[in-house]
Amino acid sequence: MGQGSDVGFSVAANYDRALVSQLAAHPVSEVYGKLPHDGIGGGRPRYLATPLPRRQLAAYVADLRRVGIDFNYLLNGACFANREWSRAWQRRLMRLLTDLGTMGVRRVTVATPYLLELIKRRFPEFHVRVGIFAQIDTPRRARFWADLGADAITLESFSINRDFARLAAIRAAVDCELQLIANHVCLPNCPMQNYHQNGFAHASDGSRALFIDWCFLRCSQRRLSEPAELIKAGWIRPEDIDRYAAMGFTTFKLLERGIPSAALLRRVAAYHHRHSGEDLAELLLPYGFAEPRRREAFWGLRNFFRPRQVAPARLRPLLALARDSGMLAASPTRPVRIATAAIPADFLEGFRERDCASLRCDDCGYCAGIAARAVQIDPDHRQRALAAHATAADDLLGGSTWGV
Repeated sequence: MGQGSDVGFSVAANYDRALVSQLAAHPVSEVYGKLPHDGIGGGRPRYLATPLPRRQLAAYVADLRRVGIDFNYLLNGACFANREWSRAWQRRLMRLLTDLGTMGVRRVTVATPYLLELIKRRFPEFHVRVGIFAQIDTPRRARFWADLGADAITLESFSINRDFARLAAIRAAVDCELQLIANHVCLPNCPMQNYHQNGFAHASDGSRALFIDWCFLRCSQRRLSEPAELIKAGWIRPEDIDRYAAMGFTTFKLLERGIPSAALLRRVAAYHHRHSGEDLAELLLPYGFAEPRRREAFWGLRNFFRPRQVAPARLRPLLALARDSGMLAASPTRPVRIATAAIPADFLEGFRERDCASLRCDDCGYCAGIAARAVQIDPDHRQRALAAHATAADDLLGGSTWGV
């Protein structure tokens, strides 16, 4: 199999209309995203959202439809704070789905069974995908969602992308489309996953509560301290896409929403042409881009100025850390690299006979050995970032931070 194999990509939206025609040159079946504040909530905090009025979303969806690409609207919050049982929330959802239908949107992603059943009953014309926050990682779980009416399922790629026996069993259990996330760097079997997903849900629902992404801080710190985590993460190299396609997985989700157009297009092209390039980290990390991100006016004030909740000065270590890591602005250099050439061509074969969920990594050493050759972290950046992580953690854990 090669570039001509029957594989499609679900690509993050950054709402650059000039990018649409370039995406159409690749096998992109859908683009996914949402309005920054729709009153429902989703799977990313509001501060990561691209500024976008409804009329611009409608124009963007129209552009996609002209080149044969669908738009998948995300309603994928792991929690709605029980607001879904209120008449006001349900009216808001009905209006939103009606508006989306008027725009020509026919695909949505959910992560809760009630929302799947509700949409299927009230709007049967929608193609409903179940998102990764539903944590579908066994044949039984996949069967449950398929029986509820799911048209497609994104599997819990953080933990099972390299568990080939499990993937085969799930593929055999259901007939619906199964999707894998190809380019994430999340910790496998992440113990913070539920907390993180619920934090995202409440940070996207329109409330004014301050959200500090503690989980992201901790896993970023861990990757700096233990570079092997960058290899343990269950990403799929572009070169290995066809191995998964041969197993019946032909739809792959590419992250991340809101990244610069040039970076997003590089990722799509790399997976289409099955070539990682020299630095695999360029396809995986959600920050450190040479191009600037698009942000709303007064971004910091809108999302983090909560003086009644926390003194603004207390957030300075977090902002310094974000700037140094290239999370807030363009970064002329990438301090973290993964040399593609140092990863063995038969990399996946190392997982065929390993049950990573049952192994102690210290007793195995497979990923650590590859990391020693492939992962390159600028030592000055590493030292600065780890010190900044420590300072930020001290502030967040110290009672005086919050006036306790």
